Amino acid sequence: MSATMLYRPGTSFLHRTDPRAKFLLILGVLVVALSTTRIDVLVVLTVLVVLALAVFARITPRSYGKALLLIIPLIVLLTLLQSLVQEGPALVTIGGLELSREGVLLGLGIGLRLFAMGICFYGFSVTTSPSDIALGLNRIGVPYRFAYLTSFAFRFLPLLQDEAQTLLTAMALRGSSENSTANPFRRGRALVRMVFPMLVGSIKRSGDIALSMELRGYALKGRRTYLRSLRFRPSDAVVVVVVVLVTAALVTLPLVTPDLLVEGTPS
Repeated sequence: MSATMLYRPGTSFLHRTDPRAKFLLILGVLVVALSTTRIDVLVVLTVLVVLALAVFARITPRSYGKALLLIIPLIVLLTLLQSLVQEGPALVTIGGLELSREGVLLGLGIGLRLFAMGICFYGFSVTTSPSDIALGLNRIGVPYRFAYLTSFAFRFLPLLQDEAQTLLTAMALRGSSENSTANPFRRGRALVRMVFPMLVGSIKRSGDIALSMELRGYALKGRRTYLRSLRFRPSDAVVVVVVVLVTAALVTLPLVTPDLLVEGTPS
């Protein structure tokens, strides 16, 4: 996924949207996703996020489909655990174990949460440059030092992914087939062997970055100037209004409509 988490310059509507409006968009998705486990509400939220990325950023599910497939085993595990823990009528019996209907639906609801939040964060990282993230955070009151560190995390992740790919290539050149085998245990062993060199490289890189920031005066106090500034346009205000209205509608939907499936909270 090294390429999927990199910012991709573009001219789409979401690329041109002010990062502060996109912060609110992420907050709205988190509020809705974490406020309910109702399947219908989470399905609507996921569909809206997918459609928004496709229409306003020209990002189709094909771009992030493989990454979402990696979440499916986690969703299956969560569903099994919740179906064993939650009480209620059995939906199916496997090997003498009764899987409750409420637990299965609750596990699927948690899985939809992960899908919606994952797609939203992916769209944000692809359509928002790290420099815009730092400027946006600083404009809403976050000290520049912490705003820059937050934006740098988006730059640091691709570096770690590229370093992991380099290590895997080096292992393959030395005759190791663990990174290309279909056996998950052997692939896991290859990942364990990568942990120490990646940790050492990350610590060294972090020290170099911290030193360069100090030499450039990032810790000094005073008013900062910027090469370019953010402008909150009317289209950004429209995004804010739409996000607030949609978020309010999805949050109140469980309160005014009956749940035909199940209502519950994770155990």
